[in-house]
Amino acid sequence: MIYSNNNFFFSKKISKHFDKQVYLKLESQNLTGSHKDRESIKLINLATKKKYKKIGCASTGNLAISLAFYARLNNLKCFVWLNKKTYLIKLLEELGAKVTLKKISLKNLYYESNNFFKENKILSANPGVYEQKLDANRIITSEILKKKNKFQCIVSSVNNGSHLLGLSKNLKQPKFYGVYSKSKLAKSINAFSLTEIKNKKKNGKLNLIKANDKEIIKGFSLLAKEGIFVDGSSSAIIGSLNKIKYKKICCVLSGSALNNLSEVQKIMLKKTS
Repeated sequence: MIYSNNNFFFSKKISKHFDKQVYLKLESQNLTGSHKDRESIKLINLATKKKYKKIGCASTGNLAISLAFYARLNNLKCFVWLNKKTYLIKLLEELGAKVTLKKISLKNLYYESNNFFKENKILSANPGVYEQKLDANRIITSEILKKKNKFQCIVSSVNNGSHLLGLSKNLKQPKFYGVYSKSKLAKSINAFSLTEIKNKKKNGKLNLIKANDKEIIKGFSLLAKEGIFVDGSSSAIIGSLNKIKYKKICCVLSGSALNNLSEVQKIMLKKTS
């Protein structure tokens, strides 16, 4: 186990601001700064078991970094598909990943990459392909529930298909909230993937909240007061807590600011303007 399980934190400042009891599960403390480490480890273990020599994903950032890192550690070739040119490309290539850039929608990126992976005997780490992605995120909820704090709800970002669905897998309680946005300050939660679209009806227990620029900036500022710096998707969670009626909440913060400094820069500039 390489990911952190000692990352549970009660936020006095955020709790006081919202008049709630707010606990934070800091998945951003995992080795590559993301909850995606759990998925990567599960899927690389699966690839090894199935005797695949290659693994791949379509990604907006965090999964790409994590998968490339752990693939290199385990001597697997890694293939990453992106739909936007980003400073991460150089890092991914240094980690040994083969990067394909296609300027298409995220939905189409998943579809085309899955076809490519299937044709080339590459295990796909994309949403909706293997149940291990959901199982990896379900472990996070298990760790939260072991705290016996009797949480009324768990709040996370909607990270393209596996995070929220995995957290809530096979559970009726507590309530689960997923935060998404159309803001440029939190691009990784700008769109619902095929997995969420397919599961929307049968996952009526999921409550979706839309965060705007103002809420993302507020969340970033509140977390900064606790000395915690995360990406826009996690800031959106904290900034949206006023929209949740429950008083005892656990927030799963999924991405480090260091993985998306350009996004954090935009938040800081908006904050001071």
